[in-house]
Amino acid sequence: MTSFLPAAVQPAARELLMTPARRIILLLGVPLSLTLLAWTCFAIISQASQGSYAVSYAPVRISGGLDMNIYGGDVTLQGGVASAARFTGSGTVWYGLNYSGQRPTLVTAQTSTGTRINFTCPNYNCALNSTVDVSPQAPVTVTSNGGNITATGISDATLQTGGGNLTVDGLTGNVSLNTDSTPNGPYGGGGQVDGTLAAQNVAVDTGGNSVDLQLTAAPSNLNITTEGGDVTLQLPAGYSYRVDTIKEPPSQVQMTGPAQPAAITVTTSTSSRYRITVNADGGAVTID
Repeated sequence: MTSFLPAAVQPAARELLMTPARRIILLLGVPLSLTLLAWTCFAIISQASQGSYAVSYAPVRISGGLDMNIYGGDVTLQGGVASAARFTGSGTVWYGLNYSGQRPTLVTAQTSTGTRINFTCPNYNCALNSTVDVSPQAPVTVTSNGGNITATGISDATLQTGGGNLTVDGLTGNVSLNTDSTPNGPYGGGGQVDGTLAAQNVAVDTGGNSVDLQLTAAPSNLNITTEGGDVTLQLPAGYSYRVDTIKEPPSQVQMTGPAQPAAITVTTSTSSRYRITVNADGGAVTID
């Protein structure tokens, strides 16, 4: 005989009580989670949309000196142009959706000392690679926020890259080359400086990277600071030089390691009119 018994009664689901603490967690946690999700999606879309876009600006005729500020990107300075200099205004701009449709701006102004060119980026996320033809007599000041600078055949130049590399060829007059990304700070990350110079007064600061320069004319004053980078100098023969190599303070030895020996093979004299000062903070120094 088959017996049919009533099925076991299932226990009722326990109701989740909404305590005050749980209500606070819901009120704070849900908006925060949605915000984090939105920012994550935005970042992914922005990265996926980044690319390079060719842009062009109207040529800028430069009168007098040149003062150029580039937020980001590489700059090439070409000297030897007899007529007034011209900014070619062509390059590559990098940007993403966080630009909200705004393109980089190029603003120019004529001042008492010359022409000022200022390139800025909305939302700080773009770079312009530019080329500038410069009259040999025009003093030049160029500041780039991390881009590389290449300069050929110009005089009286102040060039600062903020961490990029500096390559020079045949610069004359008074020259200042700075690649330190944290000027006046210890052990800042800077780019390297290399090339040839025929300048009389030269100041170089790399913020930790190397210097490799060939001087085609004996400089009146050459001052180099590397904060640990190596220094290699080739000086014209037939002259005697006053060479001062500054040793690092004892407190820095533990951070940069023991000082490397200086290899100086040029003729030296304490009374020479040609002065070379090198502060490598422990980096190797070669002067020949």
